[in-house]
Amino acid sequence: MTAKALHKHILPSHTEAAARLSMTLLAVGIAGCEAPPPARPEPPKPTVNFDPTDESEAATPESTEQDDGWSAMEHMLDAGTTPLQTASPPPHTNAAPMGTRPYHALVLQTFQDDVDGQAASLWREQLGILVPPLDPDLGVHTDNKGSLVMYGHYEGWDDPKAAEDMASLKSLRIDNKRVFGPIIRTTIRPQRKPEEIHPFELLSLRLRYPDARTIYTLEIEVWGDFDSGTLPDAVRRATAESRVAQLRADRTPAFFHHDPISRLSMVTVGVFDEQALDPESGLTSVEVEQWQREFPNHLTNGEKLNLPIQGRPDLGVIPRRSRLVLVPEL
Repeated sequence: MTAKALHKHILPSHTEAAARLSMTLLAVGIAGCEAPPPARPEPPKPTVNFDPTDESEAATPESTEQDDGWSAMEHMLDAGTTPLQTASPPPHTNAAPMGTRPYHALVLQTFQDDVDGQAASLWREQLGILVPPLDPDLGVHTDNKGSLVMYGHYEGWDDPKAAEDMASLKSLRIDNKRVFGPIIRTTIRPQRKPEEIHPFELLSLRLRYPDARTIYTLEIEVWGDFDSGTLPDAVRRATAESRVAQLRADRTPAFFHHDPISRLSMVTVGVFDEQALDPESGLTSVEVEQWQREFPNHLTNGEKLNLPIQGRPDLGVIPRRSRLVLVPEL
């Protein structure tokens, strides 16, 4: 049953219950909420000295230096962690499970710090009793910040049913009072189960360092179709995973990350704590610079992109540099 039809099913016998829940809704403070950001955050772009005429920037350090540098970084965040696997290639992880695909929904209420979802589940249950036609399409989503009570499950915001449901929910009134405050459109990223996260995935760092708030990594490649129709999602994911397997065969601590919202796959190397970047100066640590000498360029679909020098286009172009990025949250 759609939200549009729900007005026909609020019977007079529900009036008293409606008034009680209406007061309950007001008590919990139906207010505006913010949708989760559609893309992972990035730190300020670091400023690193780069001479486009100096080919030595791309020189590969000796293998002993590389191993020593990685060993030191392994203990920056959490001493005594289990060593990363380096030899075996990742299994076939490039098919996104149905339960992990993002979807769109309408947020009816938020509960900050309700990480176990108890408050949200109670609110959702009361709403389903008050307005039975809504019940089948209500849901609860929890993460490490709190919980949401949602309505609907849409593949995209161009779905006409999303606009129809939004209008119906906004106009729903009990005792001449709106049932809902502002209704927010959001994109839900279902949480991954720890056992489903491969150790070569970037998200595995959040499992290894659960108490670290800030974790950086060096992004060296991005793979995507960019509306060209030439790189299907499965091929994109498989290509990024294959690149990680190649790098790890050379004892490089590489990771892959598939972003289902942007439909991009990233390849990164290394893991660094908050000391990797000075937020005031934008300068990076010695460990980061070491890996930027090993991987100076940021490749797009395997190709080096040349960009004009910021503020000085008269000086020509330089290759796009590898960049420090934040490891996404689980």
